Amino acid sequence: MPSFAASFDPFQLTLSDGVSEICLEDILFGEVWVTAGQSNMQMPLSAVQGSEQLPALANLFYVRVLSQSANGLPDEQADYPYQPRDDLSLAAWQRGDQPDQMSDVTAVGFSFAREVHLELHVPVGLIETALGGTCIHSWLSRDSVEQHNSLKNHIREIGFYRDSKDWNQTGDWSWNLNQPTALFNCKVAPLQGLGARGILWYQGESDYQYPEYYQKALQSLVRDWHAVFRPADSRGLGFLYVQLAPYYYGHRRFEQLAEFNGMLAAVRHILPCPAALVAIHDLPLTYDSAPEGWRHPIHPAVKLPIGQRLKTVAMGLLYQRKAPDSSPECSGIEIVGGKMLLSFTNIGEGLRLTGEDGLLRGFAICGPDRIFVEAQARILYGLRVLVWHEQISDPCAVTYAYADMNQTANLISRDQLPVVPFRSDREPSLYYPPLDWTHCESLQIWCCPQSGQPESTGWRPSWRVERGLGDLIVEKANKAEGGGSLFFRYQSAGSHEFGLEPILDYASQFPPLDLSIYSQLSIDIFNSDQQIKHLRLALASGPADAELQILPTRITVLPVLRWQRLQFDLGGLPAESLAAVRRLVFILDDRKGKGTLYLDQIRLIRP
Repeated sequence: MPSFAASFDPFQLTLSDGVSEICLEDILFGEVWVTAGQSNMQMPLSAVQGSEQLPALANLFYVRVLSQSANGLPDEQADYPYQPRDDLSLAAWQRGDQPDQMSDVTAVGFSFAREVHLELHVPVGLIETALGGTCIHSWLSRDSVEQHNSLKNHIREIGFYRDSKDWNQTGDWSWNLNQPTALFNCKVAPLQGLGARGILWYQGESDYQYPEYYQKALQSLVRDWHAVFRPADSRGLGFLYVQLAPYYYGHRRFEQLAEFNGMLAAVRHILPCPAALVAIHDLPLTYDSAPEGWRHPIHPAVKLPIGQRLKTVAMGLLYQRKAPDSSPECSGIEIVGGKMLLSFTNIGEGLRLTGEDGLLRGFAICGPDRIFVEAQARILYGLRVLVWHEQISDPCAVTYAYADMNQTANLISRDQLPVVPFRSDREPSLYYPPLDWTHCESLQIWCCPQSGQPESTGWRPSWRVERGLGDLIVEKANKAEGGGSLFFRYQSAGSHEFGLEPILDYASQFPPLDLSIYSQLSIDIFNSDQQIKHLRLALASGPADAELQILPTRITVLPVLRWQRLQFDLGGLPAESLAAVRRLVFILDDRKGKGTLYLDQIRLIRP
């Protein structure tokens, strides 16, 4: 059939062979989008919204959703077909003003459809295909798998390759769905010839360890799906996709997920279609409000803003609206007076920060030694970013949010789109995970305490009182820099020694801490009670149960009402000890046994 203009008027279609007739009613013409990928796209509205909130959200008569069997089969006993099917299993159209129907619909997709409908004032149809626990090869065509040896060999290496000789031999449908092409055959191929504006893709958790393979596979997937769907116009089928949220999968390198997300940013520029990327590392990671089947840290409950961001870039990419066509990306770097001046694309009305402290976080730079350290940065006139480090006069490269747990990076556009994490080159370098505890402005950290136990992921203490009695709070009014300082109120417990330490042994912090490139450590102190006291530093390094060793330096805290910077020399410690720090304790000696102290801005200083 030819294309029809979008309309809120319902149509009827009558099919007749001269003897009998079939009449299809309530047909709408409008925008059609396909939702695809893994569990974070499949995650339904009911998992992110309470039942009392659904009626206010699912109230759009002109949003329609075509659902199908979640696993692509008519029942769990059925086998996956080796050849593409010509019909969907258990397909049904559902209306967007029926909360009971929309409760099982993709939350990201519904949010997107709702926003597009309200922006363009046309009906919007969603075609659901996503399924959790799947690898990208299950969504590829057989031709792509067989004609690209690099894809075929990888699938064979990870144990999923099957051809017609050993198809469906495991007897386990949950494993069989990850046979190459299984879900393409059942959930995508039957849609052959359907007109669509674009695809919303949110996948990758199952393949994040293989960024180079995934880049090739994603290009093949785009070509395969373009051969299935009929684009709405000459610009071709749009492909909008989402980076992975911060998470610790139990891997050994703190930047492994960052490498995968970096690949997702790079591949956008070589996909054979209009493509847009949405970054989401700034969104809350809470998951414990989700129902039991979805309550897992890999499924953050905040999903509606992702749909809104996808709508924003869709407006710029495909609808000629005044909007960015992807998330902001670094597009140029200049060296000016020993500092790096960065330019960005897709910033719309300009750049800004999230948070209230006014500090731009997430940047690191390196000099000729290729050792990256946390850098200072600020926005210039809302358009560019200046990045520098006091000890690096000849900066060579820069990274932004280049870590798996990168949620404190806070540079966004005024369109509410986070700047895409990046590294400016791939020269062999030494990277370090974020050391957010050094800013002394939070007593909580989002982390996974123990490897292999994702259910333990959540907010955990970032500092603790190590010895003596005392309370810690974050004080936002009196601070040396940033969003606040740590205020320590202590009292005697039979000793005049009191200890504070950042907690460094959470699995997602990738302990032990490597301080081998540093020669000194400084900390800003405000002596609010004006009592003479002394501060020492103790370290434990090597095995996890290593004992504390107190450094000989004992620094007097002056009884004055101003910020003081105390500095400890690390140069006398063996390099192997500094390379494997398990604990770092600040020991306060106050003969009065009772008092107060502010701590702020721990700085690690290189030779």
